[in-house]
Amino acid sequence: MKKLITLTESELVRFIGEIIGEQTGPGITNMANSRGYEDDLEKKFPCVPRTVLLFVDFVMRHEKKLTTELGIDRNTLILLTKISVGILGRETKFGMSTEKKDFYAEIVKQLGLGKLLDSYLRKKFPSKTPSLGMGQFTKPNWDKYNLDKKVGDYNRSFNQVDQGLGILYSVFDRYNKAIKNGLTKNSSVNPILSKYGIINNINGTGNHALDMAILSHNMPENKILFPYCTTNHELYAAPCYKTKHKPFETPRSFNPNSKLLQRVKNPKLKEFPGELTVNRNDVIKNYFPNLSGPKHTAIGYLEEVVNYIKKLGCIK
Repeated sequence: MKKLITLTESELVRFIGEIIGEQTGPGITNMANSRGYEDDLEKKFPCVPRTVLLFVDFVMRHEKKLTTELGIDRNTLILLTKISVGILGRETKFGMSTEKKDFYAEIVKQLGLGKLLDSYLRKKFPSKTPSLGMGQFTKPNWDKYNLDKKVGDYNRSFNQVDQGLGILYSVFDRYNKAIKNGLTKNSSVNPILSKYGIINNINGTGNHALDMAILSHNMPENKILFPYCTTNHELYAAPCYKTKHKPFETPRSFNPNSKLLQRVKNPKLKEFPGELTVNRNDVIKNYFPNLSGPKHTAIGYLEEVVNYIKKLGCIK
């Protein structure tokens, strides 16, 4: 007969603290594997950060299985591996910039107390879903890409191999969606920003669908994996599946001093745009939206990932 145990918030916090105090150290994740083995891998892959060597090694050792499962060739697998490493770098500096609270949450989940912690977090922070691991996955996104079956249980995925594989599988999934939705393999552009001299070009992968698949690891798919069309406002584009579009939900979220608006001379274009009409038949080919994140832009995110990719020539 099962016995129901209830804990107060203070008891849960104390309980977790005791567990962390007892359990932190070598062996909690597979990132604490043999130093000697990692030393050998450093010689084999000198361009790869040490904290993701085991992931790269895993992919190379399981090359045949992965290429068969995904239906791709070796060159595509290598590219997906580099992209995965690049995203790990962008999200957490290859695991070196993980916040303390995330680290503790990962340990608690790995110790089999994920449901208890999730229940606590839902009550404490009902509107937030934590992003954990090197790849900063949320539980809903892990489930969305069926990674529990492809990789393993989310609560035990906080190691470099599983996090890297999670990105690899999910990027490929989104890439296929992007192609199906009509995105192309040509270079990404943003003619609005180019017109006003904000950018000269976008230093992406050279494949628009792939650029969008990378970006949507960090930003919502419904804003990314679709062709963009013009609107009745020359400064704003929108996903073509929409009929109406609000670039900003409220006047408060509108920045009248953005880099773009500083270059605009027409005072009417500088005003809060409100709700716009989408010209659904006027597609902007290979349009890459420069959406804003908490501390970054979409173009900045993509270019940082691509810069990491360019340094990974030893993966071949």
